[in-house]
Amino acid sequence: MRIIAGKYKRRKLFTPKGIQTRPSTDRLRETLMTILEGGRFGFPLNSNLIIDVFAGTGALGIEAASRGHPNKVIFIEKNSNAVKIIEENIKITKSNELFEILNIDLSQIKTWKFEKAGLVFLDPPYFSDLVEKALIKLKEIDAILPDAIIVAEVSIREKSKFIKNFRILFSKKLGKSMINFYKYSPSFE
Repeated sequence: MRIIAGKYKRRKLFTPKGIQTRPSTDRLRETLMTILEGGRFGFPLNSNLIIDVFAGTGALGIEAASRGHPNKVIFIEKNSNAVKIIEENIKITKSNELFEILNIDLSQIKTWKFEKAGLVFLDPPYFSDLVEKALIKLKEIDAILPDAIIVAEVSIREKSKFIKNFRILFSKKLGKSMINFYKYSPSFE
């Protein structure tokens, strides 16, 4: 696994041994980033803050930082072994100050001490219903800007649920994965 494009291009990323995490493939990340760079949703890769929830290896957040111009990328990951891999992958970028890791389950965060994010990646385990819970939690702790773009990867066999204040703008099937692009707005019913 490697960073595909941008300022960290071609740098190899550490990946976990075993099956506790499911890193996003290079193909999936390339497709997802191309969509985000295309302007159809504005330019969310240039958001001041990007959040990568269920971060695993940190590949999505690092690829986004490589291609965009965020001031901060925050990884939220509860698995300590995955956090060690994210730390190693951050070292590869030589941009340690850009990244921050929260070694916690998103559901345990009571208050958000950072600015609000304009782009969020959600890559939870398949068939976990964690996308819905994560979106509700991010809204509850006031961690996302109005008009924020949220990119969620799920299995193609999972049904997307209606979630108040979030609208799916676009979905893209890639192999066994479905990428849903949500927009957040307090006015969406």
